[in-house]
Amino acid sequence: MRLSGMDTGTMNNMRLNCTGTLLRILPGLLGVLILAGCGGGTTDEPVSTGSTNSTTPPPASIETRPAASEPEPQGPAARIAEIARLRTLPDTVVEVRYENGQRVETGRRDATPEELVAEQKQRLERIVELAGMVIKEIHDDPQGEQIFNNAVHYLTDARMQLAILGDAEEAQQLTQDAEALFQRDATSFAAVESGHKVVQLAESMAARFGAQNRDWVREYANQAQQFARRFPQEDGRTAVSLIAAGRKCEQYGLPDDARTCYLQVEQQFSGSVFAAQIAGILRRLRLEGQPLELAGPTIDGGFFSVDKFAGRPMLVVFWAAGSEPFRRDMAVLKQVSEQYKEPQLTIVGVCLDEQESSVDKFLEEYDVSWRQIFFTDPGQRAGRNPVARYYGVHVTPTYWLVDDKGVVAAAPVSIAELPARVAQLVKAPAAQSASSPAPQ
Repeated sequence: MRLSGMDTGTMNNMRLNCTGTLLRILPGLLGVLILAGCGGGTTDEPVSTGSTNSTTPPPASIETRPAASEPEPQGPAARIAEIARLRTLPDTVVEVRYENGQRVETGRRDATPEELVAEQKQRLERIVELAGMVIKEIHDDPQGEQIFNNAVHYLTDARMQLAILGDAEEAQQLTQDAEALFQRDATSFAAVESGHKVVQLAESMAARFGAQNRDWVREYANQAQQFARRFPQEDGRTAVSLIAAGRKCEQYGLPDDARTCYLQVEQQFSGSVFAAQIAGILRRLRLEGQPLELAGPTIDGGFFSVDKFAGRPMLVVFWAAGSEPFRRDMAVLKQVSEQYKEPQLTIVGVCLDEQESSVDKFLEEYDVSWRQIFFTDPGQRAGRNPVARYYGVHVTPTYWLVDDKGVVAAAPVSIAELPARVAQLVKAPAAQSASSPAPQ
């Protein structure tokens, strides 16, 4: 059932102009899902341990199948009830033996992973069928709006789950449904619900495949931005989606896309709790060219203040001992620290670990001698670190470079670019710099 057919004429010719690159990248990447075994073929036939292809079971075969379904439901309310039943069925296989033409239940067992996937797909496909029938029957009936909304909720959720399982056609249909419902009534529950399901699909694909293809992450950001523009009244959903998409973009090295998401929150929800939530992030995004504010207690019992290091270039390292990327970066960081010693270059770490013992173990393991800002109060550690919160830093490792005037030259800088950028920043000859004692 295609929602674009619910209003004859107009909806049939609806142009899909809202999905960005989602449909362009879905077929190829969802193919990867299937080949990787995340999807799998589906069949309307019961799973059977017998070798025959006949639809009539042999006299003593054993079948495996879910519990028998109810009779075909009649009418919208009955079909919605059947959908609810399908969504709550136990994942149990009924074993059946046929003797003398009689079907005898011999036991029940938990389904295997393969059976679970096949059964899940069959149930979802059945939900799509039933919800489509309901929508076709009552879309012109104002009295049936609640049932219509329920059907849309079930339909779009089932399409999204099928798309995640590897069905590219259902992913395409989901986006077409969302567009049709938006054109039908842009303020309706159905339009919001279907539009948000597209965002959720993009979010799921970004989480699963962003490392292999950052187009998924970009598309997640695009869909979150579009949802916010189309449904500004849904401030909670839209702002949360934008912030989450921005964080995902930062995680996968897409700062421009992240900035666009955060700025849309600031502009569209100015003065809200969501704008306050990203104030630190925006402060960080606008940091280049601005003086750095940085101070805090060090793990050795001292205190670090950026003001004491005026006139010296600085590398600021936000890190955590459990960050595997940071461990991989250590070879480059050690090389930089050995090539540019104090006072040519000051390196200060801002540790986002929870336990002091983890920090000590890491520093000893890698023979790190840089100053480390680490708060003694457990309530100011990890994500609650005041420096990290002030600048909205949530990804480790993160590297910043500050020039000899105390102005931020790069925030962030990638580990690949770090040696060259440090070389540009360090201008003073080594012999001259060595005559100046380093601050304590």
